Amino acid sequence: MNASGVKGFYERYHVPLIAAKVILSLALFAYVVAKVSPGDIWATIRPADPGLILLAAALLFFSSLVGGWLWARLLQAQGVNIPFRKAASYYFVGLFFNNFLPSNIGGDIARISDASKHADNVSRVFSATLMDRLIGVLAIAFLALLASFASVDRFHLYAIYGMIALVFLVMLGLFVSVFHRRVLEAFEWPFRVIGARGIERAIARLMDDLHGYKGQGSALVTAIAASMLVQVGRIVAHYLVGLALGVRVAMGYYFLFVPVLAALVSLPISMNGLGVREGAGVVLFQMSGMTKEQAFTVPFLTYLLSVLISLIGGLIFVTRPSRRALQAMLEKKRGVREGETGDTQRRRIGS
Repeated sequence: MNASGVKGFYERYHVPLIAAKVILSLALFAYVVAKVSPGDIWATIRPADPGLILLAAALLFFSSLVGGWLWARLLQAQGVNIPFRKAASYYFVGLFFNNFLPSNIGGDIARISDASKHADNVSRVFSATLMDRLIGVLAIAFLALLASFASVDRFHLYAIYGMIALVFLVMLGLFVSVFHRRVLEAFEWPFRVIGARGIERAIARLMDDLHGYKGQGSALVTAIAASMLVQVGRIVAHYLVGLALGVRVAMGYYFLFVPVLAALVSLPISMNGLGVREGAGVVLFQMSGMTKEQAFTVPFLTYLLSVLISLIGGLIFVTRPSRRALQAMLEKKRGVREGETGDTQRRRIGS
């Protein structure tokens, strides 16, 4: 299949695939809710401690700020210098689109689109965003791997441990490949085979930019440390939500199960993980001793908090046109005043 064939396939089946994901998500969510019972879910949420809920929301907000700083640092390593305030706003807009578009990469596309205004080459922004994703998955897989070692004697969940180890090794392999340009050529080869020369050149440029991180050891170490902080923050936020609901289970369970949920949610089979998150949460968290209602509510309520925080990005996005219009209006008024001042001065000179 050549490049035009790939594009034609995507255009033909893009809408049906999104529709299938939406239907699957809603069906899974409805099934899980019916199994748990809406009344029981509300009875679990109603006595929640608002102070702990707010603390969890604040931690998620802080984690997002660190995530924005981390992305800005990776962009800087590619020669794309964006002030933290702008990078953070772009990051929150990305979070908004991740939650409100039926695609798992909608937010990344928005971030790349915004940041590319500050770059002479969009490939540099794309590579920084891709590295951000890669380091994020690597960090959360590493935390889950540590939790697996601590849990292996208590829970014989060998399939889950195996999946965590596999994801970690794959992500580690991809990360290490960045330092070896000849290994990165493997990503260009499929497009060379199908004759998609334009795509092959774009991928080659992207691989060159990724390989550029080889000389950015300080940036990568800082990014990994920041990513670990982000992932720990999100895991602890789940724990705080559990405490708010009266759940008293060890934090280690969250370090084991939240990364597994994150991996399942990232699979492109549902609309932003809706239904998959709740179903898997019920299965996993019941193993820690939670009731069925608690196992559903903890990840779902944490997700709702993250959605509410992402609305900051939506507010930033919708206020952009009005802000530009206001700026244009002010500049127009300034121009009119300068013109009037010039006319006045010319009349005085003429008189």
